[in-house]
Amino acid sequence: MSNLLNIRHYKSIVNPRRGSIATIYNRSIQRMTTTPMSNPTNMDITEESTSKMDTNKSSDGPFRSITDRLPIGPLAVAGRLMSCLSKQAPVVTAKRKYTLSTSNNDKSSLFKSSPNSPSTLMRSSTTTPSNLDRLSRTIRTSLAALAPTPDTVGLDFNFDSTYTQLRELADTNCKYFSQQKTDVCRRFEHLLIQLLQSIDTSTPHIRYLTDNFHHFDYSPEIRANGYRSLVVAHGQACLRTLDILRQVDTKRVGLLFNLMYSSRLFQDLESWTKALMAMQRIIALAVKMVDYSKKTALYVDADHVPLDIELDYFKMVAYDSEYFFGRTCGFQFAPSMQTMLTFLLAGLATYYETFNRSIPYAAASLATAPKYILFPEHRAKKCASIFRDSDYLFCKSFWNIVDHDYVKMGSRYIVPNVTVSKYFQIGPEPIEIGSTIIPPPTATANADEEPKERAAGNIGGGSDNPTGSGSEQPRQLVNIKLLSSEIREGMNELPLKKADLEIASTTILPMSDHLLLHIHGGGFIATSSSTHEIYLKPWALGLEIPIVSIDYSLAPEYPYPRAIEECFYAYAWVLKNANKLGWNGKVLLLAGDSAGGNLVTIVTMKAIEAGLRKPEGIICFYTPFMLGYSMSPSRLMAIMDPLLNTGFLWRCLAAYAGIKADEEPVHDDLESAAIDDRDNNPSEKRRKIEKILTSADAIVTDSTKSSTTNQNPEYIRDDTYYTRLGDIMGSRQAKLLRKLRESTLPNNPYMSPLLASDDVLRQFPTTYLVACHQDPLLDDSVTFARRLRSLSVEHHMVIVHNVTHGFLSFYNANYNCKKAADRVMSDLARRYQIEGPLCFPTKKKKQNRKNTLTPLTNPIFPISTFTDMISE
Repeated sequence: MSNLLNIRHYKSIVNPRRGSIATIYNRSIQRMTTTPMSNPTNMDITEESTSKMDTNKSSDGPFRSITDRLPIGPLAVAGRLMSCLSKQAPVVTAKRKYTLSTSNNDKSSLFKSSPNSPSTLMRSSTTTPSNLDRLSRTIRTSLAALAPTPDTVGLDFNFDSTYTQLRELADTNCKYFSQQKTDVCRRFEHLLIQLLQSIDTSTPHIRYLTDNFHHFDYSPEIRANGYRSLVVAHGQACLRTLDILRQVDTKRVGLLFNLMYSSRLFQDLESWTKALMAMQRIIALAVKMVDYSKKTALYVDADHVPLDIELDYFKMVAYDSEYFFGRTCGFQFAPSMQTMLTFLLAGLATYYETFNRSIPYAAASLATAPKYILFPEHRAKKCASIFRDSDYLFCKSFWNIVDHDYVKMGSRYIVPNVTVSKYFQIGPEPIEIGSTIIPPPTATANADEEPKERAAGNIGGGSDNPTGSGSEQPRQLVNIKLLSSEIREGMNELPLKKADLEIASTTILPMSDHLLLHIHGGGFIATSSSTHEIYLKPWALGLEIPIVSIDYSLAPEYPYPRAIEECFYAYAWVLKNANKLGWNGKVLLLAGDSAGGNLVTIVTMKAIEAGLRKPEGIICFYTPFMLGYSMSPSRLMAIMDPLLNTGFLWRCLAAYAGIKADEEPVHDDLESAAIDDRDNNPSEKRRKIEKILTSADAIVTDSTKSSTTNQNPEYIRDDTYYTRLGDIMGSRQAKLLRKLRESTLPNNPYMSPLLASDDVLRQFPTTYLVACHQDPLLDDSVTFARRLRSLSVEHHMVIVHNVTHGFLSFYNANYNCKKAADRVMSDLARRYQIEGPLCFPTKKKKQNRKNTLTPLTNPIFPISTFTDMISE
């Protein structure tokens, strides 16, 4: 605790004037590789961003909004209008430079004034497994503490200062409101007391996690794991809360506070306080996981976790997610990502109301859709309910909206055209390569899940090219798509027809030395090769190599192992028919995102086991390498993730494994307490469940007692445990989770490549792992990289900051996503001597190849800067 108070050096860069703080986000993207590199180079990428928070919104929870007591009339409207007009733009003055100290022993002086230095240098590694370039960092700050970054959190980079300022300002405001007699002030006082309690409780936990970061990092130079991500997210939330407290501190005096500012500021402060309290519980669980793992591994065997602790985790999943879908939506990502995710969740809530409804009802729901933008609390309640209660059919339908005909028609205006875009089927003949014979797919469709559903069938006819499980497919055929910037020799043998050419061309180029085989993601249950053309076509144009995308059949209609069989059959077909694809057979690269990365890894394993040619390299974007039932710190991030939420993860895994819960859930008082949306207070739900569970703990049958005499009852998952789980999650969810836990299929190496044998992994080709720092699947990539390192397999790792899981799918929707994807592919192209223009266009217009990315002397990916602006 003394460290929290001895940060006075930091006040030299903090303006004493109180005002609004602009949340700063690190724009850097780290490149991590397992082999030493030479000739380090520096590249500065500066991007200024200002996070703007919504102001005119309502709230819910244990404290009703102050506006509940005010009439919705001219006074309230005028107050909100004046509140908006009263905002002032921050005044930006000259920049001041600081140098970051690289000494771990001098933690009390991380910043040293260096007015003559143009930038600051952070230490670089000169040891195996990587030689990181020195990251040029220009420090910029606003009126408050600097934003924490994953690069420096291990060095206590101003977290203590942030918590100290937040605690002091909250205490100051609390004392002021305690001296006032109005109802408004009492509400603020009560809320600030809760905030102070949360900070005081979280601080020692965060200190404990910080002290143990190094046990879970890939190496001392490469520092990324789920524990770091949790601490960074908490620090970002504290910065946003500190901004609100500064506004309260400057506007709390006077009549205008009650009339214009109190409602908005209370709602904002209430939302962030709830989020911090929820994160307090998540971090407390992470601290326990450190002990359960014995500080050796990121994954914790759930069987070694006490029942009460695991039930606490399920309570967080059931109740705490709501606090991260309203005003705090996407706070852990870049500001542009936050806006995009807000609209995405609003669309999710609206789509749920129209799902399988009549046209008049759907039309009425669409007419009221703006309420989920204007009222974030309504959006949060609805989305939390959807993630908790919806089935896989809704998840599948929502994700497949992008595969709808009307959406495809609109995408033609933002996705560039390629010369060759041919969709065709291969099979059903066995493929013979040398002495190895690869049979066609034999796994049949699930008898209980006939493939009737079209993609997004409740709003239209679906795709003009039936793909995946969107329609019935011949049993032994596999769908693939060929994309190429130009016609190449041999492609006419497919044959090519006029309909296969998006751009008329008579030029025929020689065969390419490279071919990229792509497997799309979508949780094994959704999307297709067509939905991923948003980045595949720019890659085909920028790399100027043929790209083959496999359109495998989707679960639950075609569960495991159908997708693996189809992908491996397509892999063998590509090796056998290289000339038909305009490829001379020299260099083969495999790439996949999310579930596609899992399939890419498994196809490589099967090629090694069958004695087939291995690819020269595989690229796995944010891949789940562990599908077995387990816990890890990054998986806790799924509780607050608006895109890859815990409920969706469970349903995708269950669908892929062919696991189904009983159709009719048992509705009782406990389940209604967990599910009923009419209860507007999640805290009341939690207390109600706690009360019932306390009484349920005393009910243990004689048979249970006798069967656990010689075992530790703290770790036994019997019927009583699953009854308690049903009280929290609902009967249907509890049955699904029980089947997932008891199934051994997810622990099969063909579902969880992390569990593959050393003999197979030791033969892996060069592996590129691209992970997102705030992704619930971050620990999968870190653990898999550590496994490859232990086997001396060449591999490279990329950590992308401030973008969400699935950022490739937002290629044209977000600049940060496009920049990250282009950097990965540009670096990959240079490593494999791909001689394309490395210009990745995004529009259908004439290609401008002057905007080619500048080659790096040393292709360490990428050397970006963390740049903040100083305001005085």
